[in-house]
Amino acid sequence: MRTVTSVLVLTLTLGAGLTACSGNSPSAPSTSTSTTLRLALSADPAPLDPDTYYEAEGLQITTAAYQGLLTYKPDSAEITGLLAKSWKVSSDGKTYTFALRTDVKFSDGTAFDAAAMKASFERRVALAGGPAYTLAEVESTDAPDPATFVVRLKRPVAPFLDYLASPYGPVAVSPAAAKAHATGDDHGAGWLGAHTAGTGPYQLSSVVKTTRYVLTANPHYWGVKPRFAEVDFAVVPDFSTQSIELQGGQLDMVLHGLNTRDYAAIKQNPGFQVRYLPTLFKTQLWVNPDSAVFGPLAARQALRDSLDTVALTKQIYGDRATASTEVYPEGMLPKGAAPDMWQANPQALTTLSGNKGKSVTIGYYGDNSLQQLANMLQIQLQQAGLTATVRPYGPAQVFALPAEPKQRPDILVAAMNPDAAHVDTWMSIYQATKAPVNFLGCSVPAADKLADAARVTVDRAESQELYTKAAREYQNSLCWINIADVRDTIAAKAGLTGWRHQMPWVFTVDLAALEPTS
Repeated sequence: MRTVTSVLVLTLTLGAGLTACSGNSPSAPSTSTSTTLRLALSADPAPLDPDTYYEAEGLQITTAAYQGLLTYKPDSAEITGLLAKSWKVSSDGKTYTFALRTDVKFSDGTAFDAAAMKASFERRVALAGGPAYTLAEVESTDAPDPATFVVRLKRPVAPFLDYLASPYGPVAVSPAAAKAHATGDDHGAGWLGAHTAGTGPYQLSSVVKTTRYVLTANPHYWGVKPRFAEVDFAVVPDFSTQSIELQGGQLDMVLHGLNTRDYAAIKQNPGFQVRYLPTLFKTQLWVNPDSAVFGPLAARQALRDSLDTVALTKQIYGDRATASTEVYPEGMLPKGAAPDMWQANPQALTTLSGNKGKSVTIGYYGDNSLQQLANMLQIQLQQAGLTATVRPYGPAQVFALPAEPKQRPDILVAAMNPDAAHVDTWMSIYQATKAPVNFLGCSVPAADKLADAARVTVDRAESQELYTKAAREYQNSLCWINIADVRDTIAAKAGLTGWRHQMPWVFTVDLAALEPTS
C-alpha cells in the first residue's frame, strides 16, 4: 500500500536511468548464510538519494545507510539523540543548538562534523525534493565549532524536532562524496540515486535496477557492528511469490504485503515466525464531499454509522490490526484526546433510500486487504439500493486526484501513515484544504485555522490543545472515516532475533540489530 511517504510523486527523479554500480549478477540469491540476510522489495524504488527519495518501498535501504540528528526510541513517539548527543531550544522556539557526536565517520571514511551537517541541510534545500518541506522554515544554519550545529528558524515550528526524527528528515550526507560525484549542479544526486554516502551501519554496494539491491556493512560505522555483513534485496513484485520463496528458503524475511491467510499459515509452521510491530498506519474511507450521494453531511453520517469496524477489522486483518478508536494513530495525540467510536447500526443506510439506483464508485488503493474492504462496502451499498462499482487506483492515478476532481471516486479505501509521530504530519499532508494528499478535496477551514495556529505555538500544552481542537473539526466533517489501526507485519524464519523497530517507519526493521538465525 502506498503511504504518505510516497505521497508527492513530485519527488525529483534524478538518476532514474541508473543501472548497476557493480557487476553483480542478477541471478537468484545464494543459499542463506549466517552473514547474509535475504529480503525482497515489491517494486523497484525511486532513486535512493535521501534528499529526494520520498517513498516506502526502499525505506529499508535509506534508513540503514543514513542517519539524522535525532530519531525515535523503538516502538515509541519519544525523540532521542542519534548524531546529536543533546540539544537545546531557545525560549522563542526559533533557535536549536545541537551537541554532536565526535566519533562518527561517513561510509567513505571522511569525518562527520557540524560543517558536514550544515552542508547536508543546504544540499536538501538546494535539491528541493519532496522531503525538503522539513527545512522550509529554516532561516540559517551555523557550525561555530566541529561539535556544535545551530539551526535558526524563521518562526516557531511545533513539529520541527519530529521532522528531524522522521525517516524522511534531513540526514548527514558526505559533502566530499556529493562534490566528487556531482554532475553540473545536481549536488551528486545522479550518483546517489544508486549509491550511498551516509553514517549508518550499511552502505549500498550494488544495484541492478528492477532486479537486486545489496547492502554491505559500513566499515567505518561508529556504532555496534551489524551481525549480518550483507543484506540482499531481490525485487519480487508478487507477494504470493514472496511468500512461496520465504517458505521455500529463498528469502529470510518478507517485510509486508501478505494476506491474512498467508500470515496465519506461516504462524502455524514452527520453522517461521510472524512479528507484529507498532506503526502509524490507519485504514480509512475517504468520502468525496462533492459526491452526488455522499455530499450531504447526513449521508456521510449514515455511511459511518452503518460500519461495524470491529467485525470488519477482524475479518480483513485478523491479528494484524485493531479497530480504530481514535481520530489519529495512537501516540499522535494524548490518549483519549480525540476519541472516535460509535455504535454500529446496520440499518443506518436506509436513510439513503432517496438515492436508490444512483451509481457510486468505490476506489481502493493498496493491497488485497483494501480491495477486500472495498468489496464488502460494495455489497453493503448495493443492499441499500445503490449501484456500486469497485475500481482499483494505481499510484499515478491516486496521487493525481488532488489536481483532478473529475477523476475522484465517491469513496476511496486507503491505508495511510504520516511522515513522523507528530499529528501535524497527518493534518498538513492529508487533511488541510491545500494539503498535497487531500485526495478527495475536503475543506474544513475552521480546522485549518486551528492547525496553523498550533504549528507556530511555542508552548507545547497550548499547541497540543489547538491540534486537538483541529482534530475534532476534521473529524466532524466525516470526510475521513476510520476503520482500523494496522501494524507492520513481518514474516521471517524462526530463530531470527534482535527485533527493533521505529514506530513511524513502515515496512522496515533495524537491520543492524538483527541476530542471525540459529
